[in-house]
Amino acid sequence: MKSALNYICSTWPALMPPARIAVSEGIAETMKIVRPGSGAVMWDRSEVPYMMKPCDHVANRAFRAVCFVGPAQSGKTLALVDGTIAYALRYDPGDTLVVQMTQDKAREFSSPRLDRMFANSPALQGLIVRDNIHDKLFRNGMQLRIAWPTKSNLASTSYRYPISTDYDRVPDDIEGEGDLFGMLMARARTFMSRGKVIVESSPGRNLKDPNWTPHSPHEAPPVGGVLSIYNRGNRNRWHWKCPHCAEWFEAVPGLSLFRLPDERQLLADIRSIDIDKFAKQYARVICPHNGCVIDFTSRQAMNANGVWLEEGLRIDDLDRISGDPRTSDVASFWLGGVAANYSTWLALMKSHMQGLLAFAHSGDEEALQSTANLDQGIPYLSRHLASAAEQSSTPVSRAGDYERYVVPEWTRYLAAFVDVQGGRNARFVVQVHAVGAHQEEQLVDRYSIEWSKREGAGSGFAPIDPGGHPEDWDLITEKVVKATYRTPEEGRELRVYRTAVDSGGEDGVTHNAYRWFRRVRQEGLAARVRLTKGDKKTTQSWFVRESMVGFKGGTLGDIPLQLVNTNRVKDLVAASLSKRSPGPGYYHFPAPKHPVKNPDGWLPESFFDELGAEVRQADGKWSQVRPTNEAFDGCVGIKVLNLLLGVDRQGFWENPPTWARPLSENSELVNAEQRRAERAADVSQPAAAPASRQAQLPARRVSRSGYLG
Repeated sequence: MKSALNYICSTWPALMPPARIAVSEGIAETMKIVRPGSGAVMWDRSEVPYMMKPCDHVANRAFRAVCFVGPAQSGKTLALVDGTIAYALRYDPGDTLVVQMTQDKAREFSSPRLDRMFANSPALQGLIVRDNIHDKLFRNGMQLRIAWPTKSNLASTSYRYPISTDYDRVPDDIEGEGDLFGMLMARARTFMSRGKVIVESSPGRNLKDPNWTPHSPHEAPPVGGVLSIYNRGNRNRWHWKCPHCAEWFEAVPGLSLFRLPDERQLLADIRSIDIDKFAKQYARVICPHNGCVIDFTSRQAMNANGVWLEEGLRIDDLDRISGDPRTSDVASFWLGGVAANYSTWLALMKSHMQGLLAFAHSGDEEALQSTANLDQGIPYLSRHLASAAEQSSTPVSRAGDYERYVVPEWTRYLAAFVDVQGGRNARFVVQVHAVGAHQEEQLVDRYSIEWSKREGAGSGFAPIDPGGHPEDWDLITEKVVKATYRTPEEGRELRVYRTAVDSGGEDGVTHNAYRWFRRVRQEGLAARVRLTKGDKKTTQSWFVRESMVGFKGGTLGDIPLQLVNTNRVKDLVAASLSKRSPGPGYYHFPAPKHPVKNPDGWLPESFFDELGAEVRQADGKWSQVRPTNEAFDGCVGIKVLNLLLGVDRQGFWENPPTWARPLSENSELVNAEQRRAERAADVSQPAAAPASRQAQLPARRVSRSGYLG
C-alpha cells in the first residue's frame, strides 16, 4: 500500500486530468467498450442520443442526483455507470461507489465487465495500482468500490459519485436503515454540490391502483422504487418530431403509440392470431396529432433530433421551447422502450403478444410483466386489476348537484359513520348518508372533528386526542348522534337514526371507546350507537357478528361490539360504487369543488381519491393502495349499519318500521323549533365529563353548526 501511494505522489504532475469537457463527450473520447464476438469500439453518442443530457448532468452542479428510468435495451447502464467511472478517472476524479443488487452481480460487474473496459480503453490503461474484485485504486488517487446493498457497505465512508444500478431490484429498506437512495445521498453529502448520486433502473414495481390517473402530464404512477425518485425530480420525457407533419409528440413509455386493438379482443383471439404477421403489421407508430403512420426506419433520425422536456415545458412545430419547467435538485428522466436503440418495434410487438398468449393459456402473467418492465420500460398492472378497473364505473363521473345538510325526498333514514384517526393528525372523520328504499344512498355531510373543548395554546382549544382524553369522545354524541338534517319540507328535520363508530386504533382508543359507549348508554342513546371493529383475517361467510366485550366492576362483556368481515362488506360497497344508474344500491355523491367547474361545491376532490383507495386482489382480499381511505371506510361503516338494521332482508321494504317509512310518516322527523329546544336543554344541562389524564378545564363556549338550526 505504501509503495503504491509513493508511486502516485511521484507521478502526480503527469496524472493531472485534462481540461474538463461535456461528460458525454468525455465518455466518447475515453471509454472503449467490448462486445464479445464483435471486438472493441469506442462508445458512440450517436447510438444513444437520449443519453447525452442525462450524462452531461453528472457534471451539472445544480443537481444533487441524476435518475434515469428506462428499458433494459437502452444503453443506460453503459452510459451512466461505466461512462461515469471512465469520465471521472480521466477528467474529474472522485471516489466512486457502485452498488449492484447482489454480491454475485457486483462480482460480475467488476470482472469481466470493468476489467474489459480498463484493458481496451487506451486512456484508461495502466491507471490501476491496486486491483481486486470489489476495490480498485488508481494512479490519480481515485478509489472505486463495487458493493451490494448492506448496512455495512453503505455506512461511514464518503463518496463523490455514489451509483446504483438496477435500483428496483434492491429491497425498499436496507437492514432497517431506510431506502437505498437516501443512504446514497448521505454518502455524497460531504462533497456538497460537487457530489453526485446516480441511479438507473428499469421499472420493477407493480402498479397496484388500477384507477390511478396522473395529476400532471409527466407524473409516474405511485409504485415506489426508481419511479418515486423520478417523481421527486424535474421529470424529463423524450420527445420526437413527426417526419411527416413536423408536429412534436412524446415517445410515451408503453405501447400506446402503436394503437393496438383492444386488449380484451386480443385475449379473446390470441390463440388464432399469427403472432409474426400481427407483429409486422403493428410495428409502426401513429403520430398522435394527425394520425401519420411512422415506419421503424424513421426512428434513428427521430432520436437524433429528439429533445428532453422537463415537466411544464412544451415545444412547437418551429422547435421553440416555452413554459415554466419543474424545478428540483434531482435531474430525472424516463425513457420508453419505443425509443430504446437496442431493441426494435417488431421485437416489442412479438414479446407483448407472446406474453398475452402465455396468459391466455395458463393465466401466468410473468412474461407480460417481464416485457412491460424490461422492454417497454413501464410498471406492470396485473390483468386482474386491469379487468376490475374496466368493469367499474367512476363515481366522480356520475356526481350531481346535491345541497349539503339537506336529505333527498326519497330518504327513509339517516346513518352516520365515525372513523377514528390517531397520531399527529388525530381527528374524528364523520360521514353521513341518507338511505332510501333498497339501500339507495346519498352523501349529505362529511366533516372532521379536529378540536376538543379542552384548553389549548393561546386562546384556542386543544386538538382532539382519541387515545388520551376520553372526554373528547363526547363530541361524537353532541355533533353526530344527536344531529338532525333538513328535509325538503320547510321547518322539518330528520334525526340521525344510527351511528357506527370505529373502536380500533392506537393505544387508548379502544378503552376510551368502551367508556364513551357506557356514557351514551346512561343517556339512553345506546340504541342509536354501534361500536365496530374490522376483522380482515377471517375467511368465514358472515358479514357482521356481535361479540360482548369490556370489563367493569367484575362484569365481563357489558358492551356489544360488531365484528366486521371487511373483505365481504367491501365487496358489497364496491358493487354499489360501480352501479351506473340510480336505484337500489346506488350512491349519489355531490360534484367535487372546483375553482372553475364547480366553485360553489362543498365536497373536496380528495373524497373521490379516498373512494378508490382500496383494491381487491386476486385472492379476494382488499388492500390499500392510496394514503387515505376514509371515504371508502365511511361507505363500509354505513353498509355495516344497513346490514345490522336488516334492510337487506326480503320483504323489509314492503312493510318497514316507522323509522324507515317515507318522510311524510317517518318517526324520526322533528320540527325546527323542537330541535332548538332540545339543543338548548343540552347546553343548559351538560353531562358530567369523565376523568382524564389531565385536570379538567373550564367549559368554553362552542358555536353551533349552522345546519342544526
